[in-house]
Amino acid sequence: MYSGNNIDFSFEYAVSIIITLFVMTMVTRRNPNISSIIIIISGLIIAYISLLIINFLFPRINEVAKNVWQYFVYSIMTSFNSIGFYHVWPPILAVFIIFVVLLYNRALG
Repeated sequence: MYSGNNIDFSFEYAVSIIITLFVMTMVTRRNPNISSIIIIISGLIIAYISLLIINFLFPRINEVAKNVWQYFVYSIMTSFNSIGFYHVWPPILAVFIIFVVLLYNRALG
């Protein structure tokens, strides 16, 4: 069993929250008259159990997710820097924001 203490919000917590929200949505759809206390307690229990199962089945899921994220950011930034538009995008973004504000205020016509 996983014995490391992790207090940071990580990929395993995100997966656990998604599983919990999905299960609790199914529970409330099947029984809409369920008590709020039961929903809260069962949600906490489902989140804890799903987190234990994820930690037991995939003990290094946070490291893998972090490596995938770093690779994703590196590949995007490398391709973005190699295009040569790195110094051009901020002024274009500023002009776009000004255009959207003027368009929203109906000052363009």
